[in-house]
Amino acid sequence: MAVLSIATLLNAQTPKTIVYPAEAIQDSARLNKAAYDKRYPGIDITGIGLVDIGWYVRYGHEQLTYLFGPFDDLEFARIQKATLEQIRLASVLKSPSLSSSVVDIIRFDFRNFESTDDSENVRSVE
Repeated sequence: MAVLSIATLLNAQTPKTIVYPAEAIQDSARLNKAAYDKRYPGIDITGIGLVDIGWYVRYGHEQLTYLFGPFDDLEFARIQKATLEQIRLASVLKSPSLSSSVVDIIRFDFRNFESTDDSENVRSVE
């Protein structure tokens, strides 16, 4: 039992990054958790990094990062960011512990070497 508790504690402290397709933002507001998880299992890229070039809307809270995208167009990514910020606000009102979460937009490409999150090919724009 103690081993399981230690393993759970270690997993909770390990940073994790999950990528979801762009349309998952809209569905996160309308699907329940079970339906969302079934439709969007996500891709765990922890320790691997992104491979698809484009704009991503990033949600971060504690050791967890969700990336939604990629988007080809920055303006459309901004619209999706605004949608995710509304969803985040509704979640914070229900669960104030989420108030330290953040939503921003990042750009990934193979030429950019500015870093914001230990990935040499990612930069934050907002």
